[in-house]
This record gives sequence, C-alpha cells and structure tokens, in this order.
Amino acid sequence: MYKIKNRIFVEKKLNLNDRIELASDHVHYLKNVLRTKVGDSIIIFNDSSNCLALVENITKNSCNLNIVEYENIKKEAHSITLFFSPIKRSSLELMIQKCSEIGISAFQPVLMDRTNLKKINYERLKLIAIEACEQSNRNTIPEIFSPISFDEMINHNSQNNYLYCSLRDELKRIRDHKLVKTDKIGLIIGPEGDFTNDEINKFKLRENYYGVTLGLNVLKSETAAITASSLIMDQIYYAK
Repeated sequence: MYKIKNRIFVEKKLNLNDRIELASDHVHYLKNVLRTKVGDSIIIFNDSSNCLALVENITKNSCNLNIVEYENIKKEAHSITLFFSPIKRSSLELMIQKCSEIGISAFQPVLMDRTNLKKINYERLKLIAIEACEQSNRNTIPEIFSPISFDEMINHNSQNNYLYCSLRDELKRIRDHKLVKTDKIGLIIGPEGDFTNDEINKFKLRENYYGVTLGLNVLKSETAAITASSLIMDQIYYAK
C-alpha cells in the first residue's frame, strides 16, 4: 500500500469494504485543515491494520469513508518503556510527541525524590501521541500510564535491561551496551538536578540497571529522553 500523508487512527475494527463514519474531531481536521474533498484518499489505521479509504461524503459535521484496500500490520518487534520524572506541561508534551514518533512503546511517570509534580492531562497526552503516530507513519500508539513511586519501579523490575541516564562521571554510553529488539528495555530519565545518591544506590543494587551518559552537556529532561530514545532505536534496528 502506497504512503499517503493523510492518516487517521481509529480504535474500531477495520475490514475491507467497510463504510466508516469518522468522529467530529477527525472531520474538522480533514475538512478545515487538510481541505479534504469527496473522492480523496486517506489512510485509516489501528494497531493491527492499515487501510486505504475513499471519502464518500464530507460535511461540516460528518465524514463517511469506504475501505477499498486492507493490509494486516505486524506487531512492533521492540518494547521500550520510558520511565520519567514528571515535568512541566509544555516540556512533557514535547517529550511525548517526539518519543512517540521515534518509537517509544509506553510512558511511565515515576515520582522521584526531586520530582516537582504537576497535574498531568492524560487525555491530551494520548491525543498528542496519536497525532505523532499519524504523522510519523507509525501504527502502534504508545500507552501512557498513571504515576508510580520510584520504589515501585525498582521492585516491579519487568524489563530485561534498564538504562538510567545520569550526570555522574565515568558512565558508559548507550552504544556500549548490547541491546536487541527482542529485549524489553526500560529507559529512565531523572528529574531536574539528576537522581539523588539514595536513588543511584538503589540502581546499583540491581543487576540489570545500567547507568549511561548522553555526553558532556547537561540536557533538559525532554531533550535527554528524545536523545536516548533515538540512540536506542538506532542501535536495536540499524546499527551493525
């Protein structure tokens, strides 16, 4: 199926020759932003299928589509959970957007010693993640979980490898660790001011927690998350 810029995520099951009525927010986007007209083609997708659909009717409040091509989508081979200390809204939204484009599988807020917790608008973050996947040609929408404590993260220990990005000296780089697509990878980004000594010591007591550096410069949390996500994806998919 050829690529079309206009992509819409739908949560319902899709089948060839189905006729789909889109939600009002999709209608506004197609009609007023993309200037979509009757007869135009768009892609509608969910986490298991990718479909080419023709616009049969579009008005101010409704849009009806006919699915004319259908293909199954394989589940993503990787699993990367981003554990992060909640940050201010604009920075958090940027992090969710860019890391969703890059390929993060799930976002897990963690309350750390230096967390300056702000109210999190989960519905808005979900919409940002969906729009990022629509734009980036990605079919899997990452999950966004409710906050957990630092100790809950440590004790749950559900990933094969955890990489915590720190400002401490003499840490290895991400590429120095052997990572593969089939691993469940946990990427941990700390709060402003880095992890506390107590948190670092808890990391060191775990066999599968590894401290990594992102370079000489001090990065903001969202920049660190975007950079580390990109480095991990590059290693597990493209590095020789």
